[in-house]
Amino acid sequence: MSKTSDNSLTKFYKGKFGQDFVLRTRDDTSIMAKPPKKSSKEITESQEELRRKFKTATRWAKQALQDPELLAIYQSLASGMKTPYALAVGDYMNPPQVKSLDVSAYQGNVGDVIRVVAFDKIMVKSVTVTITGSDGTLIESGPCVEDLNLADWFYTATVPIADLTGVVVRAVAHDIPMHTGELEVTL
Repeated sequence: MSKTSDNSLTKFYKGKFGQDFVLRTRDDTSIMAKPPKKSSKEITESQEELRRKFKTATRWAKQALQDPELLAIYQSLASGMKTPYALAVGDYMNPPQVKSLDVSAYQGNVGDVIRVVAFDKIMVKSVTVTITGSDGTLIESGPCVEDLNLADWFYTATVPIADLTGVVVRAVAHDIPMHTGELEVTL
């Protein structure tokens, strides 16, 4: 692959040139590369599923970049070869992750705090915590408050619980495309 940023001949060219190479431009840099080759191998079910997911991701990215607020988020993170469009596609393809759910300070009292650590390649938009009894009944649920370090989220309990045996605490993180990642702990 060849790159140049000051070439009058290829500066604004893009597309296939014969059978030998393709030209494209990213951030005022002209790129010349070999054209992609089609595989003669049969497509597997997992490859077909990935293609469907990618097709949906590209549709979502095109629509998301029509929203000025989302466009501003992706543009602020774009640099070099990472265009806002590529970032939006990647964001759709990769859901957020809840890395940890710290219930060590939760004793079943009103005001006890549950700490959630959640990550996403672009942004975790929100995190919710749900607390259910051992029989599956909802005890309480609500949004977490984001800490300044952008990875920690805190939930403050509002309902007292006398017996924590079998109580399930679940944290669910949401990203911009509203995909979810979750983690649960049984006390």
